[in-house]
Amino acid sequence: MTLTEAIGQFLYEESAALDEARYSDWLALLADDFRYEVPQPITPQSPDEEQYSSRMPISRESKGSLRMRFDRVSSEYAWSDRPRHFLRHFVSNIRVRPLGPDEWEVRSNVLVARSRSSEESTLATAGRVDVLRGDPERGFLLAARTVHLDVEVPSAGQLIPVY
Repeated sequence: MTLTEAIGQFLYEESAALDEARYSDWLALLADDFRYEVPQPITPQSPDEEQYSSRMPISRESKGSLRMRFDRVSSEYAWSDRPRHFLRHFVSNIRVRPLGPDEWEVRSNVLVARSRSSEESTLATAGRVDVLRGDPERGFLLAARTVHLDVEVPSAGQLIPVY
């Protein structure tokens, strides 16, 4: 199995843990210093300018804040999350480049579909930039993830977690 195939398998398993609400399994795939960020899309004056603000994130999380969020959702008091929504992550176009010894930048495209009860499904597309640590023999940990949403003005439904 090539490095790119091994990383692809990691990303597929990571997505499956989220889709199946196995939050403790997903958190175990994160490095202790994990950083998650969704920068605010902006409308630049020129097509050559950056399309995302580095100063205004829509979301900024750590492993600890995500653990707290998932613990809350799993509690009996999370009545707004009952019944649980259906969630599917589709990961494609995986590109890998080395950052250093046992550290990799992984770019991919994602489509996330979410539905709940009789509500219409919500779709969100994004590009992700991940930093993975490890190797195919020992396994990988997700050290950082930046999600670039594919809309200039995201709706509430498009802000579904695309972790």
